[in-house]
Amino acid sequence: MTEPLLSVRELQKYYFEQDSLVDSLLGRDPTSVKAVDGISFDIVRGETLGLVGESGCGKSTTGETLLRLREATGGAVTFDGKNVFEMDDDELKAFRRDAQIVFQDPFSSLDPRMTVGDIVAEPLRIHGIPDTADGESKREWRRDRVTDLLERVGLSANHFDRYPHEFSGGQRQRVGIARALALEPEFIVLDEPVSALDVSVQAQVLNLLDDLQEEFGLTYLFIAHDLSVVRHICDRVAVMYLGNIVELGPTDELFESPKHPYTEALLESVPRPSTAEHGRRVEALSGDVPSPRNPPSGCRFRTRCPRVIPPDDLDIEQETYRAVMDLRDALAVGDVNPDHVWDAADPDREDAEAFIEEARARHVDAELRGEVAGVVDTALGHLAEGDADRAGETLRERFESPCETRRPAVGDAPHPAACHLYEGSDEVTVIETNAGAAVEADD
Repeated sequence: MTEPLLSVRELQKYYFEQDSLVDSLLGRDPTSVKAVDGISFDIVRGETLGLVGESGCGKSTTGETLLRLREATGGAVTFDGKNVFEMDDDELKAFRRDAQIVFQDPFSSLDPRMTVGDIVAEPLRIHGIPDTADGESKREWRRDRVTDLLERVGLSANHFDRYPHEFSGGQRQRVGIARALALEPEFIVLDEPVSALDVSVQAQVLNLLDDLQEEFGLTYLFIAHDLSVVRHICDRVAVMYLGNIVELGPTDELFESPKHPYTEALLESVPRPSTAEHGRRVEALSGDVPSPRNPPSGCRFRTRCPRVIPPDDLDIEQETYRAVMDLRDALAVGDVNPDHVWDAADPDREDAEAFIEEARARHVDAELRGEVAGVVDTALGHLAEGDADRAGETLRERFESPCETRRPAVGDAPHPAACHLYEGSDEVTVIETNAGAAVEADD
């Protein structure tokens, strides 16, 4: 593999809430939203790396943070051998010439009070390009440069003096692309550049980006949630979930042989045009995406994973284990209301067996047998007594998964997956978690 143009290592971006100062004074960990929480990847020259995941997983924050449009909380970004986070003002201004961004919304990213010509010429004025001509010559040079850029992205010189509101969405996005090209950058972050466009226009813009990459030797970070678009344009794909990268690999290999359960679920949810797929039933992931304020311990995906790993000494089917884990999560976040269960089972609050039966019917979506049923009933008995903490602890003692205690990380293999299902291979590094701290384990 050639030397990367861009190298990201353990990048973090946290948003601290207003009470963080109080937390710090009291010696507590400050409350934060962990939008990006320790991700690493490389992009080589001329490559397009796709970054995909559900809305809110941290894709756009990653792109903006590595360009220093947002200041990082931790980690390092190296561009062409230089640490971006250690650059002084002059070095950062030079970096801005080499790295640009195309934003998702092609209307709000353009100043409505400026003409298209002024918008595309603005980076040239800010960086003093050209720097050797007089005032009149500079204006003429910039006009010629902007006209050439507009024509290269599929617009015309006649559009120079028009305003953004006079253009369609696809045309506005072409203006944004022309602006990004004005300084002749090496690297461009494409933040969902076609998600706001009609399907027919999407194809035109994607083909344009492909042509420009070949013509100018550009390197792209392509952020998207549309997997069909990613497969069309990207060389490799990184899959994000709740601020973490869970899988990274060559595009065709990842689409044809996904490793991480979350990647499998994403690909399974993509609509397929084939008539053979008529009536295909897609199994939705259980639960909701956890809050980035309080992400799960260990593997971030474990609260929704259809293949979460049970304890070694527990003989249990996956469907049943998933149901028990869902009950544990519901208890942890307070979604099991004992008063509601009592009201439905026994308003006099005397028949504990009725409470347990009603709670199982409401909150355990599986048939329980043997030891599993006994432990769950014991826990629900504690809940009937009003001791939710003891109920949760009873379930944790017997059903705690390795996925809860150890956080997997993406390794350096060509197609790694951050999943305990691949423990023991060279593709996965396991991180032990203790009181919120992550330490890399020995191989």
